[in-house]
Amino acid sequence: MRSLIVINSFLILILFFFNSCKKNNQLEVVNYRLVADEIYIPDSSNIRPKLKIEFAKKEPHQLQIYSAAKIKAIPNNYAEISAPFNGRITESFVRLGQNVNRGTPLFAIYSSDYTDAQKMFLQDKQQYLLSEKDFKRQKDLLDNGVGVQRDYETARTTFENSKSELEKAIASIRIFGVDPDKMIFGEPLIVRSPIIGQVIKNSIVVGKYLTDNSNSILTVAEISKVWITASVKEKDIRFIEEGDETEAEVTAHPGEIFKGKVYHIDEIVDEDTRSINVLIECPNRGEKLKPGMYATVKFTQRPGQAVLIPTSALLQYNDRNFVYVQTTPWHFKKQIVSTAETINDRTVIAEGLTGNESIIVQGGFYLLEAK
Repeated sequence: MRSLIVINSFLILILFFFNSCKKNNQLEVVNYRLVADEIYIPDSSNIRPKLKIEFAKKEPHQLQIYSAAKIKAIPNNYAEISAPFNGRITESFVRLGQNVNRGTPLFAIYSSDYTDAQKMFLQDKQQYLLSEKDFKRQKDLLDNGVGVQRDYETARTTFENSKSELEKAIASIRIFGVDPDKMIFGEPLIVRSPIIGQVIKNSIVVGKYLTDNSNSILTVAEISKVWITASVKEKDIRFIEEGDETEAEVTAHPGEIFKGKVYHIDEIVDEDTRSINVLIECPNRGEKLKPGMYATVKFTQRPGQAVLIPTSALLQYNDRNFVYVQTTPWHFKKQIVSTAETINDRTVIAEGLTGNESIIVQGGFYLLEAK
């Protein structure tokens, strides 16, 4: 009996050793080997059947990039109008939403400052006329041999000085958009529109006293065209060029597309958002696009070639995307790539692949433990 127990114990030890060896052999079968910076999958590996390998090829493609944006009035077609000097509004000539032309009267304002400018102009004009008359008289006397050279020189100097003062006075009047020859002394200043457009803000209150540093009381804008300012990520800016066509949508008009073209790409990167402002000029049919609205813009790259691979081929390492590229049969190495967009389970590769590589498109995660 004792001998039987010893024999059974011996058999159990042999069986345990055999199973251990079998498991070690199985581990060796599924193992892979590292050769320099490459991973080699031997013939006996159980991983081989689980890997799917395809060629990465270039295909016709138009890259599409989406960006958040905001509607803005074009600066040259936008004017905020405030009081040109301290004074009181005496009359209003426009209403909110009214279309105006360049020079259309907006409001009248009475000011002692303007009255003083008028008075100075009239005095300088009178002095100019008198000095001109005296200068001509002295010149005529000198030409006829009865004048005095010194009197002539004095009259000429006085005339030139008065002419200079009058020019300054004329300029000070024209600053207010007034024709000095048609000005009536004591009348209020008529403030006129500097551009063609529509009154989109009107805070005019007749009788209100304003100062020259008051906020604007009237805004005129021409919005048959607007700018759409899109914020494009730094990594995507290389795909956008001036003149590229765009499509924009706003929540106020769902499903409606507003087409425009890239007008300008800023030279400075916003350091907080790592994005770049792109200005798009867009026709504003029906004036549906209102300054201040938010929009979503789609940029479409000009037709070209791009490398597209199955999204399943992409793996991550330290927040970077990579794929396994086959260098020789069943030898693979990591290749860092940057991506653009994903379309129907396929991803556009912006950098890292030329379109002539053999890559693992399925099962690559089995190799992630290889260091």
